[in-house]
Amino acid sequence: MDAARQSYDDYRFARQSQAGFANFWSRFGGPPSFAGKRVLELGSGRGGMIHAIMRAGAASAVGVEIDEDYLAFARPRLAAEWGDRVDMREGDIAQMDFAPVDLVVSCNTLEHVLDLDNTLQATAARCKPGADMYFGFAPLWYSPYGHHGFADSRVPWIHLLRGEDDFVSRFNRDCNTHFRTVREAGFNKYGPAEFERAIRALPVEVLSSRRNVGTTKWRTALSQLFLIPGLIPPLEKYVTVGMYWHLRKTDEV
Repeated sequence: MDAARQSYDDYRFARQSQAGFANFWSRFGGPPSFAGKRVLELGSGRGGMIHAIMRAGAASAVGVEIDEDYLAFARPRLAAEWGDRVDMREGDIAQMDFAPVDLVVSCNTLEHVLDLDNTLQATAARCKPGADMYFGFAPLWYSPYGHHGFADSRVPWIHLLRGEDDFVSRFNRDCNTHFRTVREAGFNKYGPAEFERAIRALPVEVLSSRRNVGTTKWRTALSQLFLIPGLIPPLEKYVTVGMYWHLRKTDEV
C-alpha cells in the first residue's frame, strides 16, 4: 500500500471511529450499550465503526465487507489492538457461518446492497432472539444527491436529469473502473417502498422507523419538511434522502 493511500485510509478510519460513530448514533438518540455484547457490522468498510464499538465495551465483533482493499487495511489495523476478538469477513453474509450476535449495526450500506432481501434475511438469521438491529443509510439513489458526489455538480437530482450513462461515465472516470450500469457500480436504485417491504418481511419488531434524520434537531426538522411532497406517492422516492430503522429480532423462525 502506497503512503498516500495509507494516509487516506488512516484519515477515513479515524473519522469513522469518531465523527462517523457520533453522527450515526445521534440519529437514534444516542448509542446503545455495547458492554459485553457480540456485534455484527454489515458493511464494515475500513473498520472505524467496529473500532469505536470495541472501545465502548463490546466483547467481540464480526465485520462483513465486500471490498478487499478496505479489508486489507482493516484487518491488521484492528488486529493490532483487538486481536482475535474482531473477525473481519469478506463476501456475502448469506454464505457465512459464525456464532449468533447480540446487536447489528449497518451504516450507509443498504443503498448499495443489490440482493437486499436475501442479505437482510441472512443478517436476521445470524441474530439471537431479542437482538437489536440498527440500519441507517443515505442518500438513496432518487434523492437530490443520490449520486454520492460523483456528479460534479450541486444541482439537485442532476444525476437523474443527465441520465444513467452520464453518471456511469463519470463514476468510471473518477474510480478507474469499467462498469456498464448504475447497479454494477454499486447503487441498487431502490426507493423507500422497496426498503420498507424488505424490512417488514423480517422476523423483527420495528421499534422505530424514521426518514431524513439529521444530526441535530433543526437539521432533522428541515429535512423532514422536505418529505411533505412525498405524501404524493409518485414523489416519495425523490424526497426520501435517508432511512433509519431500529429493529428487534423476535423468536419467530
